[in-house]
Amino acid sequence: MRTTDRLPRLPVRAAFPPPPGPGVPGDPGVCEPGGVFRAVTGERAAVLGGPAAILLQVAHPLVAEGVAVHSDYEAGPAHRLLATLQAALTVTFGDTAQARAAAREVGAQHARVRGALREGAPGVPAGTPYRASDPHLALWVHATLVWTARRVAERYVGRALSADERERHWRESWPFARLFAVPQAVLPPTAADFERYWDEAVAGLVVTPAARRVADGILTQRTRPPLPGAAALVRSVTADLLPPSVADGYGLVRTPGRRAAAGSVRALLRTARPVLPDRVARWPHAAVAERRLAPSPHPSATMRG
Repeated sequence: MRTTDRLPRLPVRAAFPPPPGPGVPGDPGVCEPGGVFRAVTGERAAVLGGPAAILLQVAHPLVAEGVAVHSDYEAGPAHRLLATLQAALTVTFGDTAQARAAAREVGAQHARVRGALREGAPGVPAGTPYRASDPHLALWVHATLVWTARRVAERYVGRALSADERERHWRESWPFARLFAVPQAVLPPTAADFERYWDEAVAGLVVTPAARRVADGILTQRTRPPLPGAAALVRSVTADLLPPSVADGYGLVRTPGRRAAAGSVRALLRTARPVLPDRVARWPHAAVAERRLAPSPHPSATMRG
């Protein structure tokens, strides 16, 4: 029996995390209301980028080591991915207290993640220390979330960001980053600087055996009820989203069949998005945030009603 055959089946409903409570009326939270960052993160299609983001994160050998030693990704990879999704949505759309509480919970889990690389990788010798709160590792994790969400928006939702929108999307992600232990000092100051940082970081990634084990669990997760072909579709979309060098490192060859499958998903979503109601196309977390900021009805209007 393969290791992945022993993983617990993930209920399909788990892919639809519930929104937080209504929060404090008028509290904007930590991310810019009505901004580009919230608009991009609010698309349900952003979940398509989850596997790619995780694979990018663990393609950094120190992140992969931390996950291998301290996380339960191999026991239930998709459960951890969806827990990360819920935390990200709460920080993005919750009120200030909800956002900080979600970030504190993640921070408490990360506090114990520290150690030293057991087996060296190119450019990272054995014995190199790591800790989840390292500002540069935290920046890399944040960067993967920003980049994959934007890539999904542009490729699968059909929302091409202008240069100004890319700038705003990056800057509006800063409060999110700071709550997850990324100090302002290490954040690239402009979107152009972020792109340079991204290209340099991707060029230095190494897919280690530990990273491949995480990827195997993420890309072969079983569901309840079973969804035939779901794993193959996830692999196709993930191969399409990842930088080619990273996809190759994971053995995600962009075969004609995978390119066709990803292209079909792109065409379907880009055609459907303009006509889908927001309650279908967007996470309910976004609607909760909008209601929290909506003006309260005037008392006299309530009486007349």
